[in-house]
Amino acid sequence: MAEISHVVAIRYGQESKVLIPEELLHHKNNKSYVQLRPTSHPIVQLLTGRRGQVNASLSNSGAMQSLVKKRNAEFDKPPADGPEQLFEDAPSSKASKKRGPARPSGEDVAIQVRETTVHCLMQGKRPRASALTVELEANQLTAIIETVREEPVLYQFEAMAVPPAVIQEVESIVNGAEPVNTRVTKVLKVLESHGLCQTQCLQPKQVLCHPSNRGGQMVSHFDVWAKGHQLLAVGLQVQLLENSICVQLATDPQKRQQQVWKNQQLVQEAGGSLAPVSGFLSLASSHTTAFLRCLEHGCQDANGKAISVPRTDPVWEAIQKGWKWHVVASSVEEAMPSLPQFFQVGANSGNAIGRATSELEAACQIAAQLQLGSTLEAAIKQVASGEVACRASLASIGHYVSRYGGGPGAPLLRFLSQFGSMFGATLMLGTDFTDTLANMTFPEATNLFPLTRTAVWASQLTSQKSNDGFARLLVRSDLQKLSTPSILDQVKAGESMLADCWHLIQSQLPAATAENHKKTLHLYRCFGKLCVRTILFIVKKQKHAPDQVCFDTLPEILDKFTQEVSGVPTPSQAASSQAGQVEDAVKAQPYQAMLLQNSHIKVGELFCLPKEHGSKVFELLEVTNDGATMQHRPILLPVQNVQVALGDLKKWRVSKQRMPFLAEEAMVAKAFPTEHAMAVEEFQKAQVVCALHEAYQKHSCQDQELLGFACSPQALFARQTLQPKKLKLLPIGPVSKVKEPGKARLVVHAFGEKWSIGSWKQDVDQHGVAVPWFWCKPVDAPLANMQWTTVKQGPATIPMLQNHVRIPGKSMILCENQLELEEPAESAKKKAKTK
Repeated sequence: MAEISHVVAIRYGQESKVLIPEELLHHKNNKSYVQLRPTSHPIVQLLTGRRGQVNASLSNSGAMQSLVKKRNAEFDKPPADGPEQLFEDAPSSKASKKRGPARPSGEDVAIQVRETTVHCLMQGKRPRASALTVELEANQLTAIIETVREEPVLYQFEAMAVPPAVIQEVESIVNGAEPVNTRVTKVLKVLESHGLCQTQCLQPKQVLCHPSNRGGQMVSHFDVWAKGHQLLAVGLQVQLLENSICVQLATDPQKRQQQVWKNQQLVQEAGGSLAPVSGFLSLASSHTTAFLRCLEHGCQDANGKAISVPRTDPVWEAIQKGWKWHVVASSVEEAMPSLPQFFQVGANSGNAIGRATSELEAACQIAAQLQLGSTLEAAIKQVASGEVACRASLASIGHYVSRYGGGPGAPLLRFLSQFGSMFGATLMLGTDFTDTLANMTFPEATNLFPLTRTAVWASQLTSQKSNDGFARLLVRSDLQKLSTPSILDQVKAGESMLADCWHLIQSQLPAATAENHKKTLHLYRCFGKLCVRTILFIVKKQKHAPDQVCFDTLPEILDKFTQEVSGVPTPSQAASSQAGQVEDAVKAQPYQAMLLQNSHIKVGELFCLPKEHGSKVFELLEVTNDGATMQHRPILLPVQNVQVALGDLKKWRVSKQRMPFLAEEAMVAKAFPTEHAMAVEEFQKAQVVCALHEAYQKHSCQDQELLGFACSPQALFARQTLQPKKLKLLPIGPVSKVKEPGKARLVVHAFGEKWSIGSWKQDVDQHGVAVPWFWCKPVDAPLANMQWTTVKQGPATIPMLQNHVRIPGKSMILCENQLELEEPAESAKKKAKTK
């Protein structure tokens, strides 16, 4: 049976004609209308100018929704020709509806679009919910088309599962041996051929950052601005951004909310340095997109500085018009969870202005792959296929993740990622440092010290010292020091303290929601400070701490952590928070108004007023409507309270001096010269120096009838034949206490410590000193005619050289080549065993 249908051909500009099917055409009151159904392919092609978009839809088009909203608002207005109402209706018990009276279907409603009157047909049982149906007239259609095309169209994928054959084909490409960029291109083509990927033009404001980008670290606002400055310096080339990759937001409401919340979390952490969130999830060009959004919203960087970019700069074209993106359906990520990270690694490897993956990002990416079921070898291989600055360290990083990441979910790495973002950590660790951190062994067979390693990494994230882009707060020798037996007890104590506090933090971490994010950051910040303080205390580098606070013991560090994690405020913080609670100045009490106008006046702070009270320092105890109470506490005298009127408080200035106080007797007792370690050490050093001089004068030979001093080269000769044990030589020189084991070459044993003996300049013709010991040439033991021994003088055991054999006249005096003399008792025991 033959069927005859009528279609209408519509052309916009020089584009191809679009055939509108008869089912979308309507006729009413001698007018023809076209229904702009958002899911119709011809309508999508007509309004957007794009063809071949599989499963495309305009359901979420902001422009279309705005037009429908304007049409409905016009439809809800009461008829202009209705009867005149002279009196108000009697009040009704029911609430009146906002809309006007019911109006018939099939009515023509006129709205203004781009200074053109567009007639819309209201039809169906629910006219307000019907699709936009406009009069089939050239000017009206042109206004609608141009309105829709003002903003990029966000196509939506129809809900569809990914066929198993597609999953198998994509996975075979991902696991191939071709270059990563080639594999990414092939995967996109496969997805496009099955309607699971579309090319769309998106503006920066429509793109978010994917939560799995850079191993879950996403973007850092420090890196966003750093890359943005670099981009402005070299000039933006939009064609280099073409074919970036993003993923559609998840269809599942809970997962979608989680994705958006992750981006909101970034904005909160940035403190105004990132723009608000909306749109798709980027896997490439994320930092560039975020920077362009910052420019559009007028954001400031971390230092509070905004950038003024001329409107002629190419960045504004990218902001306003956007560029082409490969948009991947959310169902693809649901079917292949590891694919977004593959896209990120591959796409970022070809960026013109990019930031290579750091050690922490690489560790997070490897951990993310392991969590998705990948093997360690495969995870390292995938990360290595991208732009990785730490490629030589990937094996060590993988080893670290597998052992010291904290178990399933890598909570310790997640902590490091969050803590590093607070400091804008961009410095690298370096290959040697990373290898040592991952592979160093401790002299304790039952403990791997994972928290100590985490604390070391956290410390490097706060480093303000750098060299060629590498953190230098800690160096490799510091790690080697941590693994020495001499400080093992202190390292074990630190590890135990960190482990207990980490368990506390884990137990206090709330659910991952936007409301709980501040608490999570607070807990991580407190634990990070604990890590940094503990490590710098152990390696004796507290003066380089970010807060420059030094502690005397580990318990003091623990006490500080307890105060911070519990949120105990100082008196000044309590006062400022109390003042900050006043939101309505009309309701403010007089003392509150005074505090608001004088921000430097805070309860608990110290103040001075030299004109009236000289150099006295006062503490502000309280502020009420009756005035303020200042208190001065002199030494061994009664306290002095001063009442100050509210109007006079502004005269007081914050004091830079501390309140006078008496030192605690226990602290003074420890500081007396007879007890203080520094003074005791100096006294012991003086005794060692005296003992050394006495022993030298008593035993060491400096008779020039027996000894001859040769120059160029320096050597010591015997002028006469010396019988065995007749010649004794002792060293003498500046003395200092040995701080690091193994560094001293010549030492005196006294007071249970080692004291190094230095050498003055040994040069007689240049006003130097001639100590025979240092002129004696060291050789291997069989050739030596002088043997090491010791002599006891007072509290010191001093090394001495003595000839154990006959030394012929006119021959060179040679000593054994021994760097450090052992304790006398141990030395005697070893000699006895040798004999």
